Amino acid sequence: MHKVARLIFLHALMLVPLSGCGGPEAAMDLIAVGRKGIAHQKQALTATHSQLARQLKATQAALDSAFDADVRLAAGGQIKDAEGSPIALSPEWIISARKGYIAARDAIAEQILSAESVRLIQQDNLQAADEALEMAANLIIQQALISDRIKQYLMKIQRRLTSDTGAD
Repeated sequence: MHKVARLIFLHALMLVPLSGCGGPEAAMDLIAVGRKGIAHQKQALTATHSQLARQLKATQAALDSAFDADVRLAAGGQIKDAEGSPIALSPEWIISARKGYIAARDAIAEQILSAESVRLIQQDNLQAADEALEMAANLIIQQALISDRIKQYLMKIQRRLTSDTGAD
């Protein structure tokens, strides 16, 4: 009876490493889907950032054009003050207007830097998630290999026990 109990124990022990929620293939499929999602997110992040950068650069170019246009209008006497009188194109007016435009350009440049910083953080987070999924896949592969080796070893023991039981 002792050998029969060992045989039952070995069968139960063989099932432990082989059990799980769906097995390694299902886990690997889930990891593949996760990594594919991360790759799509990386592409979307790059596209969104490129579009934002183009928009901000276009805003800077429009701001430069607006400054040039204001200088031309002021030189032609076409910009009026609150009373309706033409504003004279003086060095003070040019300096004052330039400071305003520079502040606006600086704000746009800050937005570009901020967007780049956010993009880099998001890109790093996506890369870390992808690397974690890759490590999980490698662990699953290792677990499956070890489980297979244990199964082979237990089957070998089972054959020996069966042959020993048959000899009794």
